[in-house]
This record gives sequence, structure tokens and C-alpha cells, in this order.
Amino acid sequence: MHSPLTWASAFAATVLVLSACGGSTSADTATHPSAAPTSPAASGAGEDEDESTADLAEHHRHHHHGGFAMFIAMSLDTIGTTPEQAQAIGQVQADMFRALEPAHDAERAVLEQLADAVASGKVDRAKTDEGIARVAAAARETQGAIADSLNRLHAALTPPQRAALVGKLGAHYEVWHHVNADEDHNRIARLADQLGLTAAQTEKIRADYDAALRDVPPFARDHAEQYLQTFGGAFTNDSFDAASLGAGGDVNAELAMWGLTRLARLYEAAAPTLTTPQAARLADIIRAHAHYQHSQGGTP
Repeated sequence: MHSPLTWASAFAATVLVLSACGGSTSADTATHPSAAPTSPAASGAGEDEDESTADLAEHHRHHHHGGFAMFIAMSLDTIGTTPEQAQAIGQVQADMFRALEPAHDAERAVLEQLADAVASGKVDRAKTDEGIARVAAAARETQGAIADSLNRLHAALTPPQRAALVGKLGAHYEVWHHVNADEDHNRIARLADQLGLTAAQTEKIRADYDAALRDVPPFARDHAEQYLQTFGGAFTNDSFDAASLGAGGDVNAELAMWGLTRLARLYEAAAPTLTTPQAARLADIIRAHAHYQHSQGGTP
């Protein structure tokens, strides 16, 4: 795989790939409108990020439960199906989202717990990490749960559509990685914009966030990229068996645990420094993300 993209090129590539074969990136999102960025400063992207890519980025900042299984399911909204294919592929997508529900429910429980903790002014790390471990365990199981759906999907798509899906999967991954790793320094700026933090609050949260991340290992990007290569090579072949994908479950678990852990550490760092109204606002934002619903063909 190629090296990490810059912010501008990552979103330019994502718009191009996710818009190929019809559709728009806005159909790939599933995030709560009230939690979306309200300004270029909040998004960290300025003119390079339009509304649809901002929504996509916001989704990938806050939702990690399904890993690549979720990226595949989201990509089906813009795969460019014919009328004859639409019903079969729509059923595959519905089945995939259904298979993601246990991980989605586990993530919702973590976010609800974090919302309550932020409102109270203190996050219990041990309790949060237990919940994140449950999300990772559920994410690991999604690979087997979607195997039949992947096989049916391969059979329903033409070779160009299979190649397009692989491209969309890679584009989703690039955005997920960018907003959770490459753009990590912007997390505090986004929080400051959303909550109206003072300069002193912002610096305190930044220092506490850096300290909270010391026990979080780097993301295993090589594992994810190897899976992308394996999936891409297998799915674009004339014959395909999802059972051959091997480590996909472990990679899904890694994405879920790493992404959610960093998000939780951010809220842990912020909670003690916020005023009561700021804490209430952040708790509302977290709950909005907790209660989003997957939807076919657009945002809920």
C-alpha cells in the first residue's frame, strides 16, 4: 500500500473513488447531524473538506466497531448497481449491517458510558477499557458473520464493480486512518471549537491527552494494509471464498480497539477540565454519536 496521504489528497482521492460508478460520499455516511463539524476550524480541513467529506470524516472519527466489514457495507451505497442487481445487493448490505449489530451495540454502550462519565467530570479508565475490549471481541466475530454476504456480493458484481469496491474500501480506510492517526493533533482544536474552550483549558486538555496516550501502542498499519492487499487480490479474482481472508477478524478488532481507545482517552483528558455547561454539551455530542443508525442510501 502507499504511504499515508495528506489531508487534501486523502479527501480528494476519497471523493473520486467513493463517487465512482455513481452516487456521492454523502450516501456513505451514517452520523448524527448535531454532531457534525460546524466550521472549517472544527473540521480541521478548511476548503479541502466539503460537507459530504466532513460527514464521512466525522463518522470515521467516532465509529470503529466494524472495521473493514463496516467499510465494505458503507461502500455499497455508491457501487453503481443496475436495476437488476439492486435487490440482491441491497439484501447483502442489509445482512452485513445486521451482522455488525453486536459490535455496534457494544460500541454504543461504551459511548453512553463515556457520555455519563464526561457529564460527571471523571472517566473511569478501567471500566471504559472493559467495554472497549467487548467491542473488539464483537468486531473480531464480524469477519465470520459476513462471510456468506461477501460470497453473495462477489457473485452479484461484475469484475469492474468488484475492482471499484476494492477501491472504495481502500478510500474508507485512508480516511479512517487519517482522521484517527495523521490528524490526531487536530482533535483538541475540534473540541475547543465545539465547546468554546479557553486557551488555558485547551492546553491543559492537550497535555493530559498526551499523557493518557502513553500506554496506547501505535496502530498496526502493516496489518491493515496486508488485509487490504489480501482482500483486493481475492475479491477481484473470478473465483472467491471469504474463508480465504484469514486474519480479517483480528484486523477488525485492532481497528475497533485502537480507534475507540484513543477516543476514550480524549474524553478522559477533557472531562475534569470542562465547565458544567461544556461537559453537558460534550455528553450530548457523544450520545448523538452513540445513537446513530446505519442506513441504506443515506444518512439517518
